[in-house]
Amino acid sequence: VFSQDEYLLTVNVDGQGSVDVDPEQSTYHYGDEVTLTANADPGWTFSGWTGDLVSISNPLIVTIHSSLTLTATITQDEYSVAIAISGDGSVSKDPNQDTYHYGDEVVLYATPDPGWIFDYWAGDLSGTANPATLTVLRDTSVVAAFDQEDYTLTVNVIGNGSVSKEPNQVTYHYGD
Repeated sequence: VFSQDEYLLTVNVDGQGSVDVDPEQSTYHYGDEVTLTANADPGWTFSGWTGDLVSISNPLIVTIHSSLTLTATITQDEYSVAIAISGDGSVSKDPNQDTYHYGDEVVLYATPDPGWIFDYWAGDLSGTANPATLTVLRDTSVVAAFDQEDYTLTVNVIGNGSVSKEPNQVTYHYGD
């Protein structure tokens, strides 16, 4: 009486995601082919297989010749938050980091220079809230728009005479 050897296939995940095993069985026989497909969660990327086989193929077709242990390595993506300025002012980020991960929240504070006011956010963030909270889902570009404040100059004459303004404008800007 002969019986066929049975082999185990152990699949682990290092990172955030899952692995589809087709066919999924408790044991396998010599020569069976199994397809392994790594699925990364949002904000994560499959980077390769390690263990008894090393590969970057996805899906990976494995031919069973012995019991195997494989690990799908899934690495967390890093995203940038780029800030551009329209007008005169600055923007600070909290937390202030070079890169962020999927789902991180970043609070942006727009600070106008003297004579300027914060107007609105553009790009991957919209609205006029200041500070504003940005949820990072990819590389992100935000524009902070600042407008010059308009000032009026009112001249009152007491007594007889007149005053002329040069330049004679309805409004002026900081530093005019």
